[in-house]
Amino acid sequence: MWQVNISSSKEYIGWILVRPMNFFSDSPEFDNLELGWRFFQSSWGKGYASEAALHIKNTLADNSELKSFSAIAVEDNLGSVAVMKKIGMSFVKSYLHKDPLFESQVVYYKIKSGMGPA
Repeated sequence: MWQVNISSSKEYIGWILVRPMNFFSDSPEFDNLELGWRFFQSSWGKGYASEAALHIKNTLADNSELKSFSAIAVEDNLGSVAVMKKIGMSFVKSYLHKDPLFESQVVYYKIKSGMGPA
């Protein structure tokens, strides 16, 4: 997990999470990393989540064992869906996600490792 701060002011505005997709299952996908983000509402709509997620994705993309990056969000979380699209991810499916933290209908987006947005 990485803390995200605004460079000029050092203000803490959120964080980026990286973990294997299906982390809480019996078969986590170590070659498919889930990117997640949480940002304070005061920073929404300014591109910070996209910039931070893209930076982390690009930093990790050189790992030869890594095949892809994925993300999930509640379908009506348009901000997170926009971040997924902006960093080059494509829609895979909508499904009922269950893990120890929550259960909800989500959208699942994915991109192959090493591929950036168009």
